[in-house]
Amino acid sequence: MYSIREFINKKTIIVGEVNTGKTAYLNNILDKFLEEGPTDLSVIDMAPQSIKGIGGKMRLEKPNSIRYLTAKIVAPRLMGGSREEVEALAEQNALSIDHIFLQYLKNPSKVLFINDVSIYLQAGDLDRLLSLLNSTPTVIMNGYFGHSLGGGKLGERERQEMEALKERCDRVISLPSLTESGISLP
Repeated sequence: MYSIREFINKKTIIVGEVNTGKTAYLNNILDKFLEEGPTDLSVIDMAPQSIKGIGGKMRLEKPNSIRYLTAKIVAPRLMGGSREEVEALAEQNALSIDHIFLQYLKNPSKVLFINDVSIYLQAGDLDRLLSLLNSTPTVIMNGYFGHSLGGGKLGERERQEMEALKERCDRVISLPSLTESGISLP
């Protein structure tokens, strides 16, 4: 098991394919912080509700002790019927998340957890995200970094922006897919 000291005053990103446990991993770290760490915690949850078993919001065991910020986010690739609709949904998500950023920046916390940062990077501004991250000493986030959801213009942009974000993090935790870990699907 890990110690919260591994995360303090660092930018950490957890990446992997769909259904590799990124949100559960982030939740476990949050629970550890709630048990023994700083109390000035915020969560920005960018994840859409689970669709077809993909994605989902974080579960909060002690919601009253955490500043939780989210918005109505959709899964563009799973909800859009055409390339144009997918891109429009991604742009709407980015606008909604930009409003969350403004709200958060009015009173940044000492520790920030971000669920599904990659959804913002489908159409959002990396520099705006980096400003947000720089407002907080300790950031732990997760995001999709894989191939199973397809490529296209949106997928390529998301992957490039995630690469750039990973380069700016102190620590990258890559979760293996089920096939990489030797676990077979039923």
